[in-house]
Amino acid sequence: MDLFSIKDPSFLKKLTYKELKALAQEIRLFLLDQIPKTGGHLSSNLGTIELIIALHYVFDSPEDAFIFDVGHQAYTHKILTGRIHEFDTLRQTRGLSGYINYKESIHDQWESGHAGTALSALTGLLYAKKLKQEKGDGIAIIGDASITNGMSFEALNLLGSDKNTKGIIVLNDNEMSISKSVGSISKALTRFRSMKIFIKIKRFWQLVLPEFILRFLGRIQRGLRGFLQRQNIFEDLGYMYVGPLDGHDIKGLIYNLKRIRKVKKSVVMHIITEKGRGHIEAEQDKVGTYHGVSKATKIQKEGMSWSEVISQSLDRLQSIEKTFVVMPAMTVGAQFIDFEKKYPDRYLDVGIAEEHAATMAASLAHNGVKVFLPLYATFAQRAFDQILNDIARSNHHVVFGIDRAGLVGEDGSTHQGLYDVSMFYLMPNMVITMPYDTDEAFDLLYYGLMKQHNPFVIRYPRGLVSVKNDLLNRDIRDIEPTWTYLRKSDKVALISYGPSLDLLLRANDHLSLNASVINARFIKPIDEKMLKEILDCHTHIFVYEEAANTGSLYPQILSFMAKHQYQNKITSMSITNKVVEHGHYKDILKILEMDQESIEKAIKEFIHET
Repeated sequence: MDLFSIKDPSFLKKLTYKELKALAQEIRLFLLDQIPKTGGHLSSNLGTIELIIALHYVFDSPEDAFIFDVGHQAYTHKILTGRIHEFDTLRQTRGLSGYINYKESIHDQWESGHAGTALSALTGLLYAKKLKQEKGDGIAIIGDASITNGMSFEALNLLGSDKNTKGIIVLNDNEMSISKSVGSISKALTRFRSMKIFIKIKRFWQLVLPEFILRFLGRIQRGLRGFLQRQNIFEDLGYMYVGPLDGHDIKGLIYNLKRIRKVKKSVVMHIITEKGRGHIEAEQDKVGTYHGVSKATKIQKEGMSWSEVISQSLDRLQSIEKTFVVMPAMTVGAQFIDFEKKYPDRYLDVGIAEEHAATMAASLAHNGVKVFLPLYATFAQRAFDQILNDIARSNHHVVFGIDRAGLVGEDGSTHQGLYDVSMFYLMPNMVITMPYDTDEAFDLLYYGLMKQHNPFVIRYPRGLVSVKNDLLNRDIRDIEPTWTYLRKSDKVALISYGPSLDLLLRANDHLSLNASVINARFIKPIDEKMLKEILDCHTHIFVYEEAANTGSLYPQILSFMAKHQYQNKITSMSITNKVVEHGHYKDILKILEMDQESIEKAIKEFIHET
């Protein structure tokens, strides 16, 4: 059929099973062709096509609400709700979001980029419908990795105990999140998954037997399963458990969803899918390479990702003193695949569990182990309480690698790394740093692990950086907790940290400003000695931060100036009180008036003020 003629999901109910199967193939071919053109989440969307078709066939969105955990697996949902015309703008500036987005459609009813929220959101939705006396079911679609998150367990416990509230949970089990799923729940699902032979037998009988016989055989199957399976955590928590089912069998999915719609209690429908179905390499990918793909380009990229710089630097430091890495489900994204293989006894992936990771890291540090905890900036926020109380308050020596710090571009508002500096700044004992280049990244990591004993943050952005030296064979050099000059002059001082310093250097050269450019690599505590020197020698201070400035470097400089009664002219550029949507990094800088042109304009206006 013509996918571009789809306006809403209502047409599905008129299609035969054969036509639904053909539709799934059309959508799969479209996504295989389209995603490499724009970039996006490939494997997860190829694995959920049949499921989403079946859901829209049986239920009536938006009266029946679909809640996608994370939401990056909902491209088929976007197509079936009439958004295919915008797919050439997927993840592009001012284009179609790669996630669920409230502004795009009435069918998008839960917007989140962080895993493990769907079941809590489902519970809230069900209570809201009850209070408002609204019709419709609530269906949460959650992955086998997300369901191990702490929030998921809290919601499972609550909803399962409420006999008067019915929620439908579709557990999409593909053995993967971004990286391979871990933990005892994953192992339990593997036991269910091992019954694939029964899935195939069931699929055969569904093709040849009438429904009344299938219902009878279903009762026998449930009885046998109860006898053979010693444990089923979902039934123990009060749910009706259905599965495991073939997640690519549209007829079987529709049959079971229709049954589930009629029952009165909460249900977990466990389906087995192939992540990356239809793409040979993605189907065989057990690492996470095809979880998300970048936009196809013929330009050869030069340099190394900041994530890889940190992992190789940490590898080099193992020859000095052994460290332990606690990794919350980001082995691939954080570029720690080689490190894990090389040091398996000192590396643990704890799954999508940032809160647990932080407290575990605190306990390791308390017991004398040097520990490194990599977190994406956006996910660090999830562990706020554990970092504050278990690490910062008690001054435990945990070294944080805050990855994707600053603007992250195409992943959008839930993933921007703009708040970590403010979050860490209010915590006692915390040291916050950001390197300008790869040499400084290595030096700061060495300093944080080996030369000081406070909780220590080294933040670094997404993207590539040129590498000057072989990180695995780097000489060790001591670094002092100070700021440095990249250019030194008088009258005007331009202050920033990280790769943003390049924008100030270029602005300085383009304007022939002859300003001092200061690398404030220690964001907390600030280098008061050098700041005093700067204030004594410069009349104008310009601070640039690719972060929210509430509680960041600029307010600390203002506080120092007020305390010591400095009257220098000072201004800043930062990202404050704004929700930053998805788009290309350079486009976002321009939209936020944080790009080089905007910097030059702001500096000229600032230094020519009377």
